[in-house]
Order: sequence, then structure tokens, then C-alpha cells
Amino acid sequence: MKEPVKISINQTDFKPKELLLAGGRHLLAALIGLISSKAAVGGNLLPFGLSMAAGCAPTYLPSVAIGAFFGYFLPAISGGAFYHIAALLAILTIRILIGGYKKIAGNPFFLSGICFLADFLTAAVAFRDTPSGFVKVLTESLLSAGGAFLIRRCFRLFKTVSSGLTSEGLIVLFCSLCIPIIGLNTWKINGMSVGHIAAFFLLFAAAKYGGAVSGTISGTALAFSMLLSGANQYAVVVFAFSGLLSGLLAPFGKYAQVLLPFFITVVITLQSGDPVLFAVFTVEFLFGAVFFLVLPRQAGIRISRLFSSRPKTATAAGLQKSLSMRLDIAAGAMRDVSETVEQVSGELSKINTPDFTAVINRIEQDACTGCKLRMHCWESRRNETVEALLGITGAVKQGDLPENGAPQEFKGRCLRLPNVAGATLRHYSDYISKIAAENRVEEVRSVVSDQFEGVAEMLSSLSRDLENDLKFDTCLAEKAAFALTAFHIHTEEYTCRIDRYGRATIELRIKKEPELVLNKLTIMKAASIACERDFSAPTVTYAGDSVFLVLHEQPALRVDVGIEQKCASESGMCGDAYKVFLDQTGHYLFILSDGMGTGGRAAVDGAMAAGLMSRLVKAGFGFDSALKILNSSMLFKSTDESLATLDIASIDLFNGKTELYKAGAAPTFIRRSGRAGRAESSSLPAGILRDIRFDKATVKCKPGDIVVLVSDGVLADGSDWLREELEHWENGTAQQLAEKLCKGALRRRNGERTDDITVITAILKAAV
Repeated sequence: MKEPVKISINQTDFKPKELLLAGGRHLLAALIGLISSKAAVGGNLLPFGLSMAAGCAPTYLPSVAIGAFFGYFLPAISGGAFYHIAALLAILTIRILIGGYKKIAGNPFFLSGICFLADFLTAAVAFRDTPSGFVKVLTESLLSAGGAFLIRRCFRLFKTVSSGLTSEGLIVLFCSLCIPIIGLNTWKINGMSVGHIAAFFLLFAAAKYGGAVSGTISGTALAFSMLLSGANQYAVVVFAFSGLLSGLLAPFGKYAQVLLPFFITVVITLQSGDPVLFAVFTVEFLFGAVFFLVLPRQAGIRISRLFSSRPKTATAAGLQKSLSMRLDIAAGAMRDVSETVEQVSGELSKINTPDFTAVINRIEQDACTGCKLRMHCWESRRNETVEALLGITGAVKQGDLPENGAPQEFKGRCLRLPNVAGATLRHYSDYISKIAAENRVEEVRSVVSDQFEGVAEMLSSLSRDLENDLKFDTCLAEKAAFALTAFHIHTEEYTCRIDRYGRATIELRIKKEPELVLNKLTIMKAASIACERDFSAPTVTYAGDSVFLVLHEQPALRVDVGIEQKCASESGMCGDAYKVFLDQTGHYLFILSDGMGTGGRAAVDGAMAAGLMSRLVKAGFGFDSALKILNSSMLFKSTDESLATLDIASIDLFNGKTELYKAGAAPTFIRRSGRAGRAESSSLPAGILRDIRFDKATVKCKPGDIVVLVSDGVLADGSDWLREELEHWENGTAQQLAEKLCKGALRRRNGERTDDITVITAILKAAV
């Protein structure tokens, strides 16, 4: 397994995948420019290639302009449209010249004005000799200006699309999407319109993932676009009704929302009396429906973020923002306290630190007051006297008699040697005690400062989670509630939370009634079909006159866990401690801590580290901020050395992403696709230094892969044997694997109880 690689923040090299994605986006932009330039209105008006060039984002302007140029240069309509090229070049030139003025260059009204003038002036020259030329020029110019306004507004929407679109945003989006669909109407395959097929697909997707509002808006917009492109009036009616019906039937699943619009299409086209129209339009409908039905679920979830219309929740959003701001203020206050403690500690240390010169002065006052030789010793021969006292303190340090440390010359001239030795012993001992106390106080100040800093990081983390990570999708909850009405389950209140990983949790409140029957399997299937997400069986809670249903999104993986442990001491107290649990975001977490040594002391350290870390993580705090709090707690809990390693594995059950966090821990072993590797740590355990950090690594796992966490006692004879055991392991439970590895570690110690042994195994499997 590869070691974590640190990448400089100044790295500017692009990965091949990023280059391919960027190239694909620009090719798509050029294709849209080409198609839009072919969007004919009224038979011979081609305004929308200019609209796309005027309204698109500056990043895609060159690509869109190239596509539109080729579309106008190779016209599909007789008579040519070369004056559009002149208008296109004028728009391109103006946008490049004003590119530095961001407020003007991005203003939808300004861009639509440019588009109107460019089209009007160039088209006026082309149609100056035509009696009806002015009407055509004005019509096309107005259409191109309106299209530019919509497209510019549409590009602005993509900045906030992650939080859903309002009804106004959906109108802008669908009207903009209708422009390339009008262009696709001119592309025929065996008489079938590619634009009609794309329109049906868009209509069903909008209705499915955006609900009745999105379906109605898309149907109306598509009907209007068909009217502009000169489609049959029956086609206009079909799209209008299909959007409305598909949106209403979306909660009942894909097939339900396709079936009824199909019958409506058959009935309406039969009324035309044209068998060709009936056959072609029916086939176009079926192609669009098939493309919609085979759309992968993951792609549908991404589309739902675009089409979901979410209501404005000013009160909830304001409360969320207010709480986030208060948490930020509290975090700032905690950081200020931490900095103040450090500053005051530094100033006090300058004032209160014991001074050895004061010790010398006290010895002189205590032992030499009244001595006839005081002036001689402390003025004439002060340096020799101080050196003699230093020798006496050296004897005190070594536990010898103080007099033995004095030089012979000092012993010969000092009249009060016993008094000097006794005073030195007393005052120097006090000095040493004060130094030790000051050091301990400084340690306490540092720990308190770290605690405040850790709390500040936790509050900041909570603020970020509250403001950015948690979202609400009312449309998704509405779909689930509507789907349950088919089983006579009427919801009074509903909500849907989307966590920072994009997973949904739906909560429904139902009025408790005597005839109410709740089938968990039926509810789970209905919600899963309506929302296009896999949900687990709901939890049902009865409270007074209400029943609460909570549905969590079902992960794609599950974990088979095995744990085996052997103590080194006969007392049965193990220095290794572990916690295994599933959090609310679909992550399976393993925490293993190895306390220093063996026996009771190690058991206390290991249990404290694993227990405190698990409680902090369960509370929603990040691993780094939790480590800071844990480390300061280990430093503060005892005057003796107290340390413990930390080994954490977090497995995302939705995608198999496994994150490893290590602080002085033994290697973690992972078998992927039959081959075993290991992730090692170079960091220090908690409880040694103030500033420690996790070593981190990330691995993508899939069903059949194995993750193994071990303590140091397992690797007394190296790790090669464990890797071989993993690679040769075939059938069996995770518990059987843990027991086998534990027995292997015991055999390699030859019966010597040198360290505790703990093995935690996790085998990933596909969820049933």
C-alpha cells in the first residue's frame, strides 16, 4: 500500500483526468453553440446562436463562438445566414474588450442589449430591400436579446445549484434548455426528430427529480418552444399535458409517470387524423421514455440536485445562520482566552521565576550575619565564596553531606561552616521546590491553553457543519409523503435532511388512528421508488397522538467485524482498548488504543484514550480537534508519564472509502483484490508532547476487501507472516480471521507474555 504523499499547495500540474474533463466541457459548449445556431424560428430566423455567444460564461465563450460560427457558416436554410457571422464577431469582440469590467461584462441586461444591437444592425443591411424586412429584423433581434438574457441568468444559477432552484430559477433553466432543443428539431433520423426525443427525456427527468412544479414548468416551456419552431399544434398540446401528468405521477415511480402520458399522446395524435404523425410521434415518445427509464440511479441523484425546486425558508435559514455566527463568536472567544493565557504566562514567568542570586543573598544573611570575616568573604573574596557555595549545592544534589562539597580553602577560612552548609541546604532545597512548582504550573497553563484551543476548533467545526454541510430537501420529503397516501398513510408534517455526504434522512409525522396499519417493508419500498434512493426499513416511534417515521438512506456495503484479544498479564487487565460503532452518516468506525506498558496503568491510559475519542467523534467533532482535546487531557491527568497510541479506521459504507488516522500506532493491514499491504505511522502517541498530529491515509475498498487493525503485541515477530495469512484467507467470518491471527501472534512469542495482543478485522460485503 502506498505511503501518504504530501503535495505542495503551489502545485499547478493538471492531472490527465482533469484535462479530459475540461476538454469534454469545452467540446460540449462548442456543440451547444452549433446546435443553437440551427434553432430556427418562423422558418428562417436564427437568433439563438448569437444569444448563446452573448450570454454564456467567459470561460466557454471561445468554444461557443467557434460552434456558432460553423453553424452559421454551413447554414441548413437556403438563402444563407452570413450576416449572423458578422453579428457573432461583433459580439465576440465587444465581450473581449469589456472582459476586464466584471460588473458590466456579467450584467444580463447589458449583454442582451449588445446582442440586440449586433443582430439588428447586421440584419438591417441584409433585409433592407425586403418589404417585410424590418419586421423580421426586429423579431429576430428581440428573440436574440431575450435568449441572451435567459442564458446569462442560467449560467448564474449554476453557482447556487447545490442548494436547489426556486420556481423562478426553474423557469430560467428550462427556457434556456429549450434553445438547443429547438436546434435539435431540425435533426431528423428516419423522419424522427432528435429534438422531440430529447424534449420527452428532459420532461420526464424534470418531473421525476423536481416534482409537479418542475414537470409543469418544463412541459409549458417545451410546448412554447415547439410552437416557436413551427411544430404541429398536437405536439404542443402533448408536451403541455405530459409535463403536468408526469409531475403528478412522479411519486409512484418511473413507469407510472410514463404510462399515462403515453396514452394521452396516443389519443391526441389519433385526433389529428394523420397516421404518419401518429406513428412518428409515438415512436419519438417511446425513445425518450426508454432513455429516461434506463437512466442510472446515481445520475438521477445528480440531476435531482439541479431540478429540485426548494421553497424559500427564510426563518430556518436565518436561525441556522444565527447559530453558526454564535458558534464562530464562541470559537473566537476561546482562541482569545488561549492566547491571553499564553501571554500572561509568559509575563508572569519573567516576574515569578526563582532567582539563584536571591538564594546566595539569603545564605549570606542567614549564616554570616555577625561574623567577623563577612566583609572579607563577601567583598574581598566574593567569587571564591560563591564557587564554594556552588560546590556545597552540588553535594546537596548528589545526596552527600553539604560540608563535603566545600573546597579545602573555604573550609580553612570559614568560621561558620556548619551554619553555611545548613543554610545552603535549606534555601537551595526551597529553590529547587519552587523551580519544580513553576514548571508544573507552566505545564498546567499549557494544557489549559490547549484545551481552550481544542474547544475553539470544535466550535468552528460545528459552525462549518451547521452552515455548509446540513441541507434540507423539502421536495424529496414531499415525494415520500405523497407516495404513502396510496397506502392510506397521510402525513401531517415532513422534512428531509441532506448531510455533508449527500445522504438523505426523511422524517414523517403521522396522526395516530385506530385503523392505521404500518408495514415497514411497504413504506420502505414506496419511499425508495418515489425518491430514487435506497432506504432502510423505517424506525417507528409512538408519542401521544402522533407516530414518527424516520427513514435513513441504505448504504451499499455492510461490514462483518471480528475482535480477539489476549492480555499479557495474569491479572486480566489489558492495556489495549477499542471502540467499534456506526455513526449517523453511514461510517463504520474502529478505534484502537494501546496504553504504555501492561497491566492496570496501561489499561487506564488505553481505556481513557479510546473512550474519550469515541465520545467526541460520536458527538460530531472532527478527528483532529478531538485529538487535541485528548492529548491535553492525557498530559494533565497525572504528574507521571502517561501516553497511549491511537489507531482509527473510518469506512464509508456508501462508497467503500476508508480513511486511516494514526498517532504512534502499529501498521494497519488492508487486503484489496487478494493482495495485502500496510499503512504505517511515524507520528507520536498522545500524552508526550503538546503538538501532535495524525498521520493520514485514504484507501478505496470494495466488497471482499479486508481491513485489519492490530496492537504492537501482534507484531513482535514482524509483519510478513500476517500479510501472508491475509492473502491466503478465503472463506470464513471476520471473527474466525481475528482468532486465527491472534493465535498466530501467540505462537510466535514462544509463550512469553511481553505485550497485550488485540486484533480487529473488518470484511466488507455487499449490502443485502
